[in-house]
Amino acid sequence: MPQRDLESIYTEHSRMVYWAAYSVLRSDSDAMDVTQNVFLRAIKHMGKLAAMEEGQLKAWLYRVAINLSLDIKRRQKREYPVDELPERESTALYDMPEPSAITAEQRRFVREAIERLPDIYREAVMLHYYSNMSCADIAQLTGAAEGTIKSRISRARIRLMELLKEGEKND
Repeated sequence: MPQRDLESIYTEHSRMVYWAAYSVLRSDSDAMDVTQNVFLRAIKHMGKLAAMEEGQLKAWLYRVAINLSLDIKRRQKREYPVDELPERESTALYDMPEPSAITAEQRRFVREAIERLPDIYREAVMLHYYSNMSCADIAQLTGAAEGTIKSRISRARIRLMELLKEGEKND
């Protein structure tokens, strides 16, 4: 097993940590704060993390991200309205992966639809599509069966299509 350093752990896993936090908090700035705090904790536990297998490391980072996010959500005791989502055009590492042919308005519709998904569907969608994680990896991280994750993603796609069609009708 190769020796891990913080930079390699961050490079490989920061996207997954960010989207895990975002799936709970629905706020770009809060998810960035959680991501930063997860890796500050990783610094404190580098000896332990360096010896972990890849799956254990991902699970540890994911669990810390979720726990920190839930702590923030409990402290805030409020929901962020959808219109507070970032509308910026950027090439930042954490931006949603969207083809350049999609207009800003279409991106807004997609973000709003994702925000309206139930938590379990939103989490699966964000980890799969935005963190590029496989269903098996998501299942391992969340403790759900791989078939359950596939089902959640499938149901989320169906619901997203419905929400996007509703949005078209309302325009």
